[in-house]
Order: sequence, then C-alpha cells, then structure tokens
Amino acid sequence: MSVVSIVRLQDDDVEDAVRKAVSLSQSFESVEWEGSAVLIKPNVVRPVKSGSGIVTDVRVVEAVTKLVLDRNPGSVIIGEGSSVGYDFPDRVDSMDCMEVAGVLEVAKKFGVKVVDLNHDEQIEVNAPDAFVMDTFAIAKTAWEADVILSLPVIKTHVRTGITCGLKNMKGVLPGREKKRTHQCGLDRAIVDLNRVTKPGITIVDGITGSQGANCDEADQVPLNLILAGNDVVAVDAVCATVAGFDVGEILHVQLAAEAGLGAADLNLIEVRGEKMETVRHSFIPYLQAAQDLYGDANIIEKNSCTGCMGELVSTFVYLKEAGFRDRLPRLTLIMGGPDEIPPLHETPVVVGRCAQKFRHLGVFVPGCPPHGTKITDKVCEALRIDQKIVHRSIAKLHRA
Repeated sequence: MSVVSIVRLQDDDVEDAVRKAVSLSQSFESVEWEGSAVLIKPNVVRPVKSGSGIVTDVRVVEAVTKLVLDRNPGSVIIGEGSSVGYDFPDRVDSMDCMEVAGVLEVAKKFGVKVVDLNHDEQIEVNAPDAFVMDTFAIAKTAWEADVILSLPVIKTHVRTGITCGLKNMKGVLPGREKKRTHQCGLDRAIVDLNRVTKPGITIVDGITGSQGANCDEADQVPLNLILAGNDVVAVDAVCATVAGFDVGEILHVQLAAEAGLGAADLNLIEVRGEKMETVRHSFIPYLQAAQDLYGDANIIEKNSCTGCMGELVSTFVYLKEAGFRDRLPRLTLIMGGPDEIPPLHETPVVVGRCAQKFRHLGVFVPGCPPHGTKITDKVCEALRIDQKIVHRSIAKLHRA
C-alpha cells in the first residue's frame, strides 16, 4: 500500500503541519540523507506572492528546508524553472519569481543555494518505454540530485484537469522542452518526464489552492491542509479526490499508474490523518470557469501551451472589466498549430509564434508567449474597440 498523509493546520502553524504530515507518511524514513545531494522543487510558475494559491506558500518551503537540513545531507539546492513567458533573464525569470514569492529570503536565511533550472546546464536523457518523449533535456541539478522533494500546490489546469506533484516536475525542463510537452501531448509527456525525474518525496501545499482559471483572488480555495507521501502518483490521486475530481478522469495520473510509477487506485492507497471525505472541497474546473470568461468567442487551437493560454485569460478579464463582453461573439482567435482553419466571417487574431503560419489571415500578435496586454491591443484592433478605454480598466485593476 502507498501511504499519503493529510494534516489540517492548527492555529496557522505551517511548520507543525508539515512535520506531522512527513511523520505520518513516514516519507523521510526511506531516504539515505547522509551526504546526499538534495533538490527542493517548489512550484513558482510566475511572479506572484506567497499565499496566492498560485505558487507554493513560502512557509512550506521554509519548513521543508529546515527538516532536510536537520538530516545532514551533503548539499541542498532550492530550484525552479518558471513557466514559459517567465524565463527571460533580461525581463523576468525564475529568480525574479522566487524573489516575489519569498523563496530567495528563505534560501538566504539557511545559506542554501538557489538555481534557476531554466538556465541551468542541460543534460540529454532517455526515458525508457516512453509514450511520446523518449529523449529530452533536463536541468543538470535535477539529474544529479540524489533526492528530489516536490512541493506543489493543488490547482486546476486547462489541459490536465489538475496540476500537482507529477506536473510540478515540468520545472526541471528548459523552455523549449516545456513547449514540446504541449506539442506532443501534455499528459503523456508529464509521465515520460517522471520516468526520469520522479520525486522521491512530495509535500503538497494545500493551505490555499486555486480553481477555475487561476487568475485572481476569487479563484483561491482555502483548504488549510498539508499532504505528503513518497508515491507521487498516489499523492496526486488523493489531491485530485480532495479537490472534488474523479481521479479516473485525470489522464496523466492514470497513465503514470499504467507506467508503473505509483498507485492511482484509491483502494491501494492508505490515507493517514484526516479522511478525504471530511476535507473534500469541489474545485471549479478550468474549462467551466473559462466558459464564463470567453465562452462566446471562437477559439481555433491545437496544443497551445500554458504560456499563451494564461496570457489569453488576462485579455478576457480586461475586456470583461471594460464592459466589452458583448463583443466576444465577433472574436476569433487562432492559437497553437491547428490542422486547418475553417472559413471565417470575422478578422481573426493570430496569437503567438506557434500560430505564425496563419498570420496572413488576420491580426498577428508575435511573441512566445505574447504579453496579455499585447493580445488585448490586437483584439481591440480586430474588434474596433477603443484601446484607451480598455487600458483605463487595466490600470484600475492593477491599482486594486
């Protein structure tokens, strides 16, 4: 039986909850800590503050770092490779994201090295029995780690239903490989990645999760939980269930079990601490929330990555806030690499580098990914909306 612990926070004491979750799961007991090279891998996808439900709560990072250092490892590194669009050293990169989230302060406090995995030396690896990615590059720091601790947040996701421990490992991939996972099939690519760099311990920040389109405070889900286990597949199965999903419908978790990476069958998982049914909170799925945001728009896409999809959400938030939701039935967007484009009655907006072969069809937004404001400006151009009105709403939102 795989073991997963669920601990509820008491008196907002995160460190105590992390220690209890680790103790209940016995996840630290099977690790040879003495002299080991340890990688602590939080989820810091973009530059937002701790407690947002988007990035790992810095208190979890601090508590885990203390626990690891207590076991006298050879080295400890905190590493992350933020999402596509947040991997440019001259603009914003993983170090900027970790600074905003408070991770750099934790590292400084304990004298721990921090590595931007997007710009780490890369190692070409082979994934045995791969579904779609038999060879790919990963960060050398991840490849050389004896122990990887994954510290994800429970969130919904446009492609995979949920994102948790398995998907958190995408941070060890450089930007081009992150994009490739979308092009060849994200669920299967996540499994192939974990064939090579499966975390030895997963400790989940379930203090505040994020549902729907993960775009603002309204999407936060306070759970006040910490979950832990050695089997990342089992941890993700439990997290999916706690978030109100049928784990049988979360493809990458099922495929990971099929590949022998862990247990997705809840009958094969021993849950210690809180019972799943008593802490369960049904998250709003991404696609349900997206329907409210841009359900009237016509989106023609295939294999668009999280970068473009995330920036697009901003555009719809801006248009809605500016009072132009009624224009969405006239909007057509082309993204990713669709096989064909049907006859169009309106001028489309072609978004991002992957779709640039269709740029002759309408208004093109360059970038990989293009910034949400740039997409918004081109949408305004296509729909003949006064950009000044929308920009006033954007300014108002960012002041709030």
